[in-house]
Amino acid sequence: MNKPIALTLLLAGFACFFLAGCQTKEEPIPEGSFKSLLKLTASDAADSDSYGFSVALDGDYALVGAPGADGEGTDRGQAYLYLKSQGATDGWGQVKTLIASDTADGDYFGVSVSLSGDYAVVGAVGENGTGTDQGAAYIFYRNQGGTDNWGQIRKISAGDKGDDDGFGFSVSISGGTILVGADGEDGAGTDRGAAYIFAKDQGGTDNWGQVAKLVSSDPGDADRFGYAVALDADSALVGSPEEDGSGTDRGAAYLFARDLGGTDAWGLVKRIVPSDTADASSFGNALSLEGALAVIGAAWDDVGGTNRGAVYVFGRDVGGADLWGQIKKLSASDLNDGDFFGYSVDIDGANIVIGAGWAEGGGTERGQAYLFSKDEGGADNWGQAQRFRASDGANGDRFGWSIAVSGSYILVGAVGEDGAGTERGAAYLFKKT
Repeated sequence: MNKPIALTLLLAGFACFFLAGCQTKEEPIPEGSFKSLLKLTASDAADSDSYGFSVALDGDYALVGAPGADGEGTDRGQAYLYLKSQGATDGWGQVKTLIASDTADGDYFGVSVSLSGDYAVVGAVGENGTGTDQGAAYIFYRNQGGTDNWGQIRKISAGDKGDDDGFGFSVSISGGTILVGADGEDGAGTDRGAAYIFAKDQGGTDNWGQVAKLVSSDPGDADRFGYAVALDADSALVGSPEEDGSGTDRGAAYLFARDLGGTDAWGLVKRIVPSDTADASSFGNALSLEGALAVIGAAWDDVGGTNRGAVYVFGRDVGGADLWGQIKKLSASDLNDGDFFGYSVDIDGANIVIGAGWAEGGGTERGQAYLFSKDEGGADNWGQAQRFRASDGANGDRFGWSIAVSGSYILVGAVGEDGAGTERGAAYLFKKT
């Protein structure tokens, strides 16, 4: 895959490569809903930083990627770490700016981020490695270099890395395991894609060595397997949104399990597709995994219009033991053409949060996000419970580009928010009342 050389092209390329072409003030907030809490911005914000391109939440920490941040050069990228108690109760003050130890121009460090306990992982899709745009990911540990210092402990890359692989475009960490997507990895063709599993202590104490390479069971050129990844305990989910299936760009997702077929074999459990698969819906462009549930976006699904978007919920034992059958197809109550509902998704417990970064939101491409809750509207119904907008939304903000939910908090990235300049970016925190 040929990575764009400017972040504006990165945004356009990765947001629209499939294309042929805070709560609103007037809405009451009932008890048990999420209320606007804070707007986060970079401490050193600059034009075209694209802060909010990626977001993550875990426990008392939030992490926001800004892959266009220049640093000491151009488009080197940074990520910003926030602590819930910093500054005040629910202060969510910045405690660290994460930067790669070998930062270089065009690395786009921060294009993906993930948090789990005392570890953070940041993808740098444009890192050259031993060639051009091979990609890398960086692991940070909370107490590395001092208490709460969040220092870098490891840089990881694919064992078979090649130019334009896109390694690091997606990352996910769960406990002592990391999953990294490389959607431009060629395989036996072109841009078929791959994903890589790394484990703590593999090859030595704290070594984070590679244990498996995951590929599609039916690979094809330009499938982009690895465009999105999700990891939860012993299960890994990988999206392949340009896989054709029996048509064109219908998309699929692949579920793998640890130790299936042997120790650390990470064998394929199921190829997941929706019940109403359609051409150019790009199922698998975003996904999230928790326990017995998988949530998968198809942001280019037409749903009675054009590129309105949809999200699907699958359950492990739906239809039979380990069959991972479809539970429900979700769509927004106010869906319109070009909303791309499902461009970002996340699940935590009984809550699914979905981004529609191109929704009008009272203007043009201001963006919206939606909360779907289990049992809303009936037992096991997964109904829409709330809609979110930025309290200071403006045209082109693309609020909902990225999404994270953890416990009582929701974090929404608005990659196009201008701030005091142009496309500096912002992220918005919401708290359950």
